[in-house]
Amino acid sequence: MQVTHPQEPFMNLPQEDVFVVVNEYGVQQGYGYVMYQFQPSVYPDKPVNIFFTMDCAPEAEYLLFGALVARARQLREQNPGVAARLYTSVTPGDARKISFLEHNGLTMGNTEDLVKLHIPADLGAELFNCSIIPLPLNTQQEMNSLVDRLRLGGLGHITAQHLQGLQMSPVFHVWGILYGQSLVGECIIAGRSDAAELVGIYTVPEFQQRGLAKHLLRRALGIVGQEGVSEVRARIMSASQPQVRLVRSFGAELVEQTLMFPSLDL
Repeated sequence: MQVTHPQEPFMNLPQEDVFVVVNEYGVQQGYGYVMYQFQPSVYPDKPVNIFFTMDCAPEAEYLLFGALVARARQLREQNPGVAARLYTSVTPGDARKISFLEHNGLTMGNTEDLVKLHIPADLGAELFNCSIIPLPLNTQQEMNSLVDRLRLGGLGHITAQHLQGLQMSPVFHVWGILYGQSLVGECIIAGRSDAAELVGIYTVPEFQQRGLAKHLLRRALGIVGQEGVSEVRARIMSASQPQVRLVRSFGAELVEQTLMFPSLDL
């Protein structure tokens, strides 16, 4: 068997970040890829996060995994003085994959947790020089601008296609928080009229640790509560202390652990 790169782009990823395993007859046995992410606001203790995925026959796993790790080590050198990790996702019930990853040195401490948030009884006090405003998404330019801002805020997984689907939900809101005249954070809540989900929230790095995200989320939860939404859930990474602290301030209750994120320090 051998590992090669595809002849054409795959999922808009650079071809050097995508790997294909073929056997001696040239028949594909699987593929994998890595995605470099710099997320200091989400993971201040490990800003460089390189996600990998692999889908292949068991006999090709070690060869493909080795290629992915080697590429990840090259990518992490883009920020050589910053803590980094390589990670993937696995469902809690996939015992075979978990065993393979543990055998190769990955630890299982990080999870994606689905939590239920307490909806406050009021909108909370105003903050000096801050205002919360609804943001329109009436044009493709407005949609693309939002996606760009979300990406810079560490929410690159929220695509225009995803947002367009959410717009069809009975509940769909995008709010921004202004500090003076500057947009310094945004929050999206969408879902059913009785139960919705916090799709994403961020504040720009220079305005973090000022209570702005908490203020924005309190206002957002209060508004949807007044509209009749009785439950708002959120998906958080257990390894992200900023996310954990934020949802705890709204009485977060664990509903379930939906994914595990085995990781390896680089």
